[in-house]
Amino acid sequence: MIPAMATDYFIEALDRYRVTRAAELGCAPEHFDDHSLVIVERPAGAHEPLALIAVTFGTGTVVSVVPQYLDWVKAHAPAMHYRVMFPPTLLAPLVEEAKSRGEALAYRSPNLSFLPGSDPVAISVPPGFAGRRVDRGFHDLHVDSNEFDNALGEAGHEYVASIWKFGFVLFAGDSPAAVAGAYDDGQGMLEIGVDVARPYRGLGLAPVVVTNLARLIADEGSVATYYCGPTNIRSHRNALTCGFVPVASAVRVAAPGM
Repeated sequence: MIPAMATDYFIEALDRYRVTRAAELGCAPEHFDDHSLVIVERPAGAHEPLALIAVTFGTGTVVSVVPQYLDWVKAHAPAMHYRVMFPPTLLAPLVEEAKSRGEALAYRSPNLSFLPGSDPVAISVPPGFAGRRVDRGFHDLHVDSNEFDNALGEAGHEYVASIWKFGFVLFAGDSPAAVAGAYDDGQGMLEIGVDVARPYRGLGLAPVVVTNLARLIADEGSVATYYCGPTNIRSHRNALTCGFVPVASAVRVAAPGM
């Protein structure tokens, strides 16, 4: 669904995002509009190493599942497509089924997916801070501290480290005060993760680094994506402040720690 008064930028970004998600799931973009549940086999070359992912843009729901669980999911899927997004309905039983087969899986609760509502505009760096783009050297220097685990990934998480691309940092002197990091989200999409160091929280720094990174992403011809849990109200508000619009929701089943 496209909101009233949608910008051309948003319409194009949403179309790109739908196409990207469809390719990742192994379905057609039109399947998101079917007002039903569509279950497909997960492509062998999918970007994320998941056993199952379900995505809805608010109309229908598409479930993409690896071949070894495809028949089981089809046999246990709920009649109402939106109930796939409720963990006790399908996700938890799938985890138990995997356990019975000797495989450890875990599910993640639904998230919210955001896209920029218009061409990103970077908020000016406030007085007393210096802002600049950072690359792998900054990531490798700071990731082990876990102080910026959303922006840089958790220490030792090899998959997340492999998809981290670059970031934007506000420095207070030599110390990073706020960090936004960009992760490969597949086919021209870059996901933004953000953290503010505890001494600098409450100063409005998160929107500064997020919008500056979104602008850098757009300048490279990519589209920024932003995700958070529905219960993460601070992150939800930050997304809206930065001009992002909620467009979809997804749930995942994968090996623990993914």
